[in-house]
Amino acid sequence: MHPKNGNIRMDSVMTAKKLNLDHGFTLVELLVTISVIALLAALLLPALAAAKGKARQAACLSNLRQLATAARLYMDDNEGGLFHHHEGWVLDDGTQVDTLPTTIAGVAGGGSGNSQAEKPWVILLQPYLQSRPVAFCPSDRSPRSRVLANDLPSYNGAITDAAQTPPPGSELALARNEHLTIQSYLLNSIFTHKSARYAVEGALFGFATDAAVAGLSNPNLIMFSERNSEALDAADNGDYGNVGQDDYDAWVGESALVQWGSGNYGDQGWIRYNRHQGRANYVYTDGHVENLRWRQARLDHFPDHRVRNPLAGPPE
Repeated sequence: MHPKNGNIRMDSVMTAKKLNLDHGFTLVELLVTISVIALLAALLLPALAAAKGKARQAACLSNLRQLATAARLYMDDNEGGLFHHHEGWVLDDGTQVDTLPTTIAGVAGGGSGNSQAEKPWVILLQPYLQSRPVAFCPSDRSPRSRVLANDLPSYNGAITDAAQTPPPGSELALARNEHLTIQSYLLNSIFTHKSARYAVEGALFGFATDAAVAGLSNPNLIMFSERNSEALDAADNGDYGNVGQDDYDAWVGESALVQWGSGNYGDQGWIRYNRHQGRANYVYTDGHVENLRWRQARLDHFPDHRVRNPLAGPPE
């Protein structure tokens, strides 16, 4: 082999390689590459979305554990009970009477209106909770309150009567005007109200204190549920919207909890039972937290575990 001829062949190989490199991808190769990337994205994005959802669910559970601890500490310091919204017996229509009715017919309604301002748990538990952001679920995407008060004067001007108007700069006033979410969780009303229906039926007489709950045949009772902020705070929910609502009266029936049945949000209710991939997080009276489907949780809102006015086809 002559050295000169060998150099010619080497130059030819290098030139061919250079031409191939300069040529780049063909259109077919580019389309195949894009198709492979799109396929991988289609496979991975749902998994990533599910992973993010799980992370938000876990963060919500962590928030609720802190809330459960705060509620338990409050009850331990107050003879096993939470604060009282009212001292009268609450009827099904939300009105009150001083004397407990003697029949089921008497608990339907017709009492006097409530004159006392509501007592927000997110403020009254602050000495134990020591955090306002903990009251928000990461999966609750409704616009949040711009002012996070830590005391009643900042929250609603410390008003004591329902006829009073919160000061313009208070958190409640701003949230009402702008339809903002104050918290992502609802308190079961039996801890702060006396249900006339439950008392007449023999399910629970008075407030759900530690002693009263311990006396139930099944004390596994839900204390906090996830709030349907998206509907309760919506500007177009004139039928059921209530920015300041932070509790729920389970005794009025299942439809109010998950399916109002009419209006712009008729297929929803006070509780956001499907916030986390068809499930929701709940705090129980003993302080433990669970992630459940509605069919698993629906009985535990009631002291005798019997659903009032059950839906013919409740959510799964």
